[in-house]
Amino acid sequence: MKFLILLLIIITISAVIIVKPLNERVVSLFPNRVSEKEENYIGTLVSNNPRVREIQRMLKTLKFYTGPMDGKMSKEVRNAIRTFQKKNSLNPTGRIDSKILNELRKQTTVLSKDHKPSVKKVSTPQKISYDIKFIQSLLKNSKFYEGEVDGKMGPETVKAIKQFQKSRNLKQSGVINIKTWEELKKLEMGGKDVY
Repeated sequence: MKFLILLLIIITISAVIIVKPLNERVVSLFPNRVSEKEENYIGTLVSNNPRVREIQRMLKTLKFYTGPMDGKMSKEVRNAIRTFQKKNSLNPTGRIDSKILNELRKQTTVLSKDHKPSVKKVSTPQKISYDIKFIQSLLKNSKFYEGEVDGKMGPETVKAIKQFQKSRNLKQSGVINIKTWEELKKLEMGGKDVY
């Protein structure tokens, strides 16, 4: 009986020592493959994933990523995630989970003091120009917008803005004003919105 227990312990320890590194090696051979756990945070990989674009933007803001903002989970993005993880004493898997996503958001927020990364001032000081693609991404992540994130202020985008404004008890103008922008920023800071 003691021999059987000892044998089971040896087999278990051997499996942990051999299988875990082997699994990590196999996963590293397919850097663009999304694990089930990771899919909970970024969704399925499509050619233009807004959540991946958000991750690319945060990594770029923090100077870990220099590639295109195309929403693709490329090898370059995986390497940037891995470098970010190493710098922050996290397990360098190159994968996204809630801990990594929250740390990226926290550091990005701290870096930009007033947290207005996508607001650009125009020639007249009273007017503000908003990045429509960014707004569409926020609205899409929060299930207000179902169209393509193309940066065009079309009827679907206006409709989504009106629905968002209605959910926040704002005037349903379909126009991004200061109050609407302040509410949209809360979506970015808090991730997915539940309404």
